[in-house]
Amino acid sequence: MLRKLPVLLVGVLGLASSAGAQEARRPPEHRSPTPAWAPRGVLLGVSAQDGLVASQTKVQWQFTFYQDRKDAFALLLEGSLSWGLAFPDAEEGKAQNAVRSFYQHSPQVGVGYRNHLPGQVHWGFQVTGGPVFYGADFDGGLEKDRRVAGLIEGRVHLGYQFGDIAGGLAVGYAEVFGYKRRSLARFFVGGPMVGLFVDWR
Repeated sequence: MLRKLPVLLVGVLGLASSAGAQEARRPPEHRSPTPAWAPRGVLLGVSAQDGLVASQTKVQWQFTFYQDRKDAFALLLEGSLSWGLAFPDAEEGKAQNAVRSFYQHSPQVGVGYRNHLPGQVHWGFQVTGGPVFYGADFDGGLEKDRRVAGLIEGRVHLGYQFGDIAGGLAVGYAEVFGYKRRSLARFFVGGPMVGLFVDWR
């Protein structure tokens, strides 16, 4: 029995050293270079809804609640500013087409997934929601429209990971809810969106 003990110890130590070598080859868990209170992402893009094209500028804070080597789930806080850039042509029966200025601004909260591997494709998705403050001015004697409603938005990111920074294309869609039906500006809130993102989470 005592003769078998050294053989058993050598075998156990060999397995432990093999496991340690595999652990050493495993890429380290991602650690954000940015403090949690600072923004960790930005998006510049455009949205289009009912013939109106609007700018989209979004700044995002990300608070990771699950993180392993490459996968991360985060609580998201996002602020967005948007102004009309191009407006629809006049059309009979569509009073809202008399719009000459438009804005929609929204603070949002939600959750997102990020896949982070340095030197590889970066992708992720998110769902956020919150109030949207929107308004429009119209020609033809129509009154100004200033409202608050709800907005829910889904977005997909696809790009490339450059060390701690990711960049690429984002595509999304936003849907307004809880609006007043007499609001003319509501026709232009939300809609499909495309833009370029930079993420340094």
